[in-house]
Amino acid sequence: MTKASDLVVGVGFYKREQWPLLLEAAADSYKLEKTYDEWLEVLTSSIEKIRSNGIEPLLVDVDIKDLTAFCRERGLQNNGESRSMFIAERAKNMTYISRSPKCESM
Repeated sequence: MTKASDLVVGVGFYKREQWPLLLEAAADSYKLEKTYDEWLEVLTSSIEKIRSNGIEPLLVDVDIKDLTAFCRERGLQNNGESRSMFIAERAKNMTYISRSPKCESM
């Protein structure tokens, strides 16, 4: 049985200077918070909820250029579903690297 502490939940993190770029690039920008500070409040609340379930979220830095390339390569719109796929893929790669035997012995 998988323990909550064994689960990895990737959470996208946008730097302040990236937020306007996301709003410009996102097909569903009308669903996003209008300001970075509003989004940061939602992020903080989400992280608290995840942690309350015994899971430590893995923050994934999202660069809009990389996200845009990811969507373009796959023929996807930049929307919530695509952003989730991008973040999940990045989180998976990050955990694989961080859990490799070589990294654990460092």
